[in-house]
Amino acid sequence: MVKKPPWLELEENVWANILHKLGAIEILETAQKVCTTWRRICKEPSMWRIINMTNDGDLSDMDYDLEEMCRYAIDRSQGELVDINLEYFATGPLLQYIAQRSGKLKRLSSACYHSMLCDGLVEAVQKLPLLEELSLTHTIITTEGIESLGLSCPLLKSFELNNSLYDYFDNEDARNEEALAIAKNLPALHHLQLIGNSMTNKGLEAILDGCPHLVSLDLRLCIYVSLNEVLSSRISGQIKDVKHPHDSLAGLEFSFTAYGEDDDEDDMSSEDDEDYTSSEEDEDDTSSRMMKMTRHRRMMKLTCLMITDY
Repeated sequence: MVKKPPWLELEENVWANILHKLGAIEILETAQKVCTTWRRICKEPSMWRIINMTNDGDLSDMDYDLEEMCRYAIDRSQGELVDINLEYFATGPLLQYIAQRSGKLKRLSSACYHSMLCDGLVEAVQKLPLLEELSLTHTIITTEGIESLGLSCPLLKSFELNNSLYDYFDNEDARNEEALAIAKNLPALHHLQLIGNSMTNKGLEAILDGCPHLVSLDLRLCIYVSLNEVLSSRISGQIKDVKHPHDSLAGLEFSFTAYGEDDDEDDMSSEDDEDYTSSEEDEDDTSSRMMKMTRHRRMMKLTCLMITDY
């Protein structure tokens, strides 16, 4: 009689904990095909309460359709989804698909989809009353979208709206539209991250007035905010965790750049670049993708190590 390897004797809840370390793509493309036990576990709705669709962004070089794969993962959750992360492929119809089937969703993150998501997002959030965290990176939302968040998501406590700063505005009112919309419609926020926002002191003061419960505020790359002594004192007295406009962006997963209308060679010297861009800014797209692929491989290696430990 052939003796089974020790790792095959592990209980299914142990396997579930191990497989949870992988992202949705790794589970659907690799893990569930390993053996019947893993496939059975990967079909459990509890495995899909969190869906992480991290990828390297090179969609044309993939053998699978991420949006189709995401819909499949959502169906497997059977309404139990509470946290989803989308990178490079979010669309309005996909957001609506998520909302229609995920009434328990508490966290939604979308990164690197440069087209407008607002119409789909507005319709989606109307079906997500339990949403507590929304993260948008290199993703556009209109002031009407922010207003919809305030009306439809009363439990929203964390909002991230992070973009590179491309200053197309020729007046202060236009630069402050997003900040004023946040101040007016999201008064219950505890955490607010606005990397690369075009707001001025006017917008910042409105946020301080309209969001009195803020515990953390990230103003990195908000280069039109000028923190005078009075404003600095108010922020430090009101908010525990503050990141200032010229604080380093090192360590962030995505890179950001400021292109202001008054930029010149002196303003954007190599020394200043350390304040305005993340540490990955100097690397080309290929290098960035390789880093993400390496991270995926490390996840698989971690799984193997955990199996060995057991």
